Parts: sequence; structure tokens; C-alpha cells
Amino acid sequence: MNKYFVKIPYSYVRYGTLSAFVYAEDEEEAEDLAYDCDNRQSEDYEDGDDCGSNEYNYSDMTVELEEEDVDSPDDENRLSALQQSMLLPCNYSKDLVLL
Repeated sequence: MNKYFVKIPYSYVRYGTLSAFVYAEDEEEAEDLAYDCDNRQSEDYEDGDDCGSNEYNYSDMTVELEEEDVDSPDDENRLSALQQSMLLPCNYSKDLVLL
């Protein structure tokens, strides 16, 4: 998995740029994932005023490779939840002997 830095220009009260990180296998997948805000990490908006809706200009989106061979935060969260669910009670081995 790779980490990509995505910039998406948008029109607003003033023009601005949304920047975020997306975790994907390649640049094309990163671009596809950037369309959905749930896939973007650490979003930052560069504009002067925050008072209305915006319209993203996806056709002018740029995608740059930030880091290679990294785990996505979602993978880390899933792994942590799995590890928590696999924790055994303190008396587990005693109970096992009784069976």
C-alpha cells in the first residue's frame, strides 16, 4: 500500500484547494478513492472564507506519491481491534485444564 498526497481545486466564495492523503495500491486507485471524503485522511482546506458549499474540480486533481509500502490507518485500526478481540482472560489456561 502506498500513501498519496492529493490536491483537488474547488470553487468557493474564493477559490481554494483541498489537500489530503489517500492510501492506495497505485496512482489510479488513489485518484478514484479521492472522490469519496471517507477515503481522504488529514484533509486541509486552503481558502480565505468558510461560509458556503463548494464545488470540487476533480478534472484538475493532482496525485503525488508520498510514501511507499505503508499500512493505511484503516488497516492499523482493524489490526488493533482484532488483537483486542483475541486477548484471552487471565484464567483462560486454568479453565482449559478443567475441560
